[in-house]
Amino acid sequence: MKFKNLEIKKLMDQNLSTADMAQAFDELLTKERSIHNEVKKEYERLNVIINLIPNTISWVNSDMTYFGVNKALADSCNVTPDEFLGRTIGFHTKERFFYEFVTELFRSKSDTIYRELEARISGVDRTYLVSGTKLEDKEKAVVIGVDITELTNLKDHVSFTEKLANLGEMFAGIIHDINNPLMMIEGTAKRIKKRVDDEEVIELLSKIEMSSQKISKIVKGIKVYIRQDNEEPYVLENLGSIIDDALIICEHKLKENMVFVTLDPILNKIVIPCHFTQIFQVFVNLISNSVDAISTLSEKSIEITASETETKYIIRFQDSGFGIPKDYQEKIFNAFFTTKDRGVGSGLGLSLCRKILEAHGGNLAIDNSAPHTTFLIEFKK
Repeated sequence: MKFKNLEIKKLMDQNLSTADMAQAFDELLTKERSIHNEVKKEYERLNVIINLIPNTISWVNSDMTYFGVNKALADSCNVTPDEFLGRTIGFHTKERFFYEFVTELFRSKSDTIYRELEARISGVDRTYLVSGTKLEDKEKAVVIGVDITELTNLKDHVSFTEKLANLGEMFAGIIHDINNPLMMIEGTAKRIKKRVDDEEVIELLSKIEMSSQKISKIVKGIKVYIRQDNEEPYVLENLGSIIDDALIICEHKLKENMVFVTLDPILNKIVIPCHFTQIFQVFVNLISNSVDAISTLSEKSIEITASETETKYIIRFQDSGFGIPKDYQEKIFNAFFTTKDRGVGSGLGLSLCRKILEAHGGNLAIDNSAPHTTFLIEFKK
């Protein structure tokens, strides 16, 4: 009789008595059970670790079927791991990217290949960095997917930011070219007014002068908005003037949506150390967001009021909206989160607003005690 187990073969070669042989076999079985239990424990630990990994992992056969997946992949497809067993690769998505990837893997001379794949899974567009490695028998492989959707979005945003920076430089030149003729038009209108007595002509010249001043204010607002002053020291600025400039930039949007704005006169008495451009951008974002949120309401209004304590100024920014759902209240301050339609917002406004205010020693928060949508903006004195 031949035995594959070397331990058993050795026992049989020793010509032991029946009693000794039974005892030896019992000790050998005890040892084998102990080894089996250790292997089982290690397998269970490994299984827990694999299921805790956020990346998708699947084990596949060369006949293009699954023989195992981890929890992350099953959860992303809203099915159980067992439902994958024996199923065709990529059954969970309409695209054939994953099927083609595994086909390429088994045909490849290399043991490992990498690809970036896009797929719509459970109604959501996702981007994955996928690696596939053939196992020793070459008939099976493990495929690991890393979800890089947000990273791809960030890359797109960085590219968009670079374009904005270039656009900003271009606008700076255009603004310079606009300002010079504006000053000439305004100055000429003033000089002609002094030389004529015709009331109709004077009235027309006054309109030209006022229009020039208005365009000049708008151009100034654009210049402030595209300016970068991160490296400059804080300067004492009048908060009321900053908000006035922000309203000029948003004037067309406010009028188009018929939003009425009320300002607390106290704002003009508040002076804060800040980067003018950054605080200006905070209020442009808040005003723009409010207009978007209340544009379909019957009552459309924004009210900005101020109060103070011994250590800080508190600006209350309230619109006629019905508040922010609690489920969204923390998310709205996260980068890239937006409740607006695709293409309308990047989801960066409130995230940047809070970061700017925190950098100034202040804060941006939601006031849940108010009957309407209200943000509290804090500035240290």
